[in-house]
Amino acid sequence: MIYYQTEELIIRDMEDTDIEELSREAENPDGAAGYFKKQDGHIKSRMCTGLIAFCQGQMAGYVYLYYQCKWGGLGNQGYPGIVDLFVPERFRQRGIGGRLMDIAEQIASNYSDRVYLDVGLNSTFGSAHRLYAKRGYIPDGKGCYYEETVCGVDAECVNSDELTLCLIKNI
Repeated sequence: MIYYQTEELIIRDMEDTDIEELSREAENPDGAAGYFKKQDGHIKSRMCTGLIAFCQGQMAGYVYLYYQCKWGGLGNQGYPGIVDLFVPERFRQRGIGGRLMDIAEQIASNYSDRVYLDVGLNSTFGSAHRLYAKRGYIPDGKGCYYEETVCGVDAECVNSDELTLCLIKNI
């Protein structure tokens, strides 16, 4: 299904034929094909929707929306969760991430009155922090999570992708 289309940008459902291109564009190409094949299986089993954006024919971003997300701060509580929003650096500041989020939130509204996501706390997620704040996402109030567990005061953790903050938005 096509969700958005202009002369320059198209956003549609992911297809299994997209796996090769997604793998090439991944921030960490090692093992990326396996990750995207797993995600394709989740799409086919109707656990989630995968959205992909193309700008002038080039892959320009993607995001997954899980209808009842199992991971993160609100995992296994029946809420939709936005997972793995990615826009390659050369396509940032063009509104592509926002368009992907618009569509994911619209789909999420069919399942709940709120949606959540977890975002890493290290500097590589700086653009995401600003995007989510501008879109009205607020912290869940539990503090940061490390490996999906609330991090206690003075707890030891590593500032990796596993150190996150859970953000919620009413939709």
